[in-house]
Amino acid sequence: MPLGGVIMIRAVVWLLLFTSLIIQVRTETSCGQHPNTVPRLSPFDFVMPENRLVGGIETDPHSWPWMVQLTYRGVHKCGGALIAEEFVLTAAHCFAKDRLPMLYRIHVGAHRSGGGKIHFIQNLSVHTLFNVVWPSSYDVALLKITPPVKLNGSETAQAICLPSFSAITNQMCIAAGWGMTKENGRRSDVLREIHVPIVPFTLCNNVGHYAGRIHFPSMLCAGYTQGIIDSCQGDSGGPLMCSNMGRWEIQGLVSWGIGCGRPGRPGVYSKVYAALPWIQSEMKRLRGESPSILF
Repeated sequence: MPLGGVIMIRAVVWLLLFTSLIIQVRTETSCGQHPNTVPRLSPFDFVMPENRLVGGIETDPHSWPWMVQLTYRGVHKCGGALIAEEFVLTAAHCFAKDRLPMLYRIHVGAHRSGGGKIHFIQNLSVHTLFNVVWPSSYDVALLKITPPVKLNGSETAQAICLPSFSAITNQMCIAAGWGMTKENGRRSDVLREIHVPIVPFTLCNNVGHYAGRIHFPSMLCAGYTQGIIDSCQGDSGGPLMCSNMGRWEIQGLVSWGIGCGRPGRPGVYSKVYAALPWIQSEMKRLRGESPSILF
């Protein structure tokens, strides 16, 4: 067969695989939507975000029904996001000190810290490239939880969509968590949110910002050059949520940063789209399904 024909066949195969992946991402459940809420981004987010969002705002109860809280020995540890009835996505560094699943609990449907329904971790998978190719690279963990969450029609528990493409520079997105409300401050008792734009990689990684510390394949930045609005300690693992055609997708996981809300130090998030092949493969493996064949 001529070389051109082989290339064409491979291109078609890749297109079919990619299309099937997107369909699977979007049909995992009726993901990224909530029956009683609409996307919360306002036009004011784009013209004067620093005036509207200083310190973040308390969320309306259950407005982010995929948000989960991870506790360790009964104490808040991290945030996370429900991506299917039996799977939660969070940051791998949340388990840096202890990977014993029995010591953790997953709180689904919580607004106040420690609330919601309690689920247990059945299996904990950490991305194979976490901390391997770069410090804090691929900071992603997949949790299989039990019992599975009932998603159909629930107002307090829905799954967020996995991303159908990489985050768009300057797009306004939302992060949520129970972390500290200011650097070295106290942790929030209720779920709070911040509205932040995706920062261009070249800006985030320049000398005035993180000076080469950002690993482009696995990280993204979101926040403001002037600081003030940011995720903080205790928000780790929580989702960075971006709206796409009326559905919310998880584009990032709160990973790291220098301080909280400092000028030139936007929040650094794990890039979920970069981890998508691993996430899909792990979900299939843990469900006992045959993995997809990648060419």
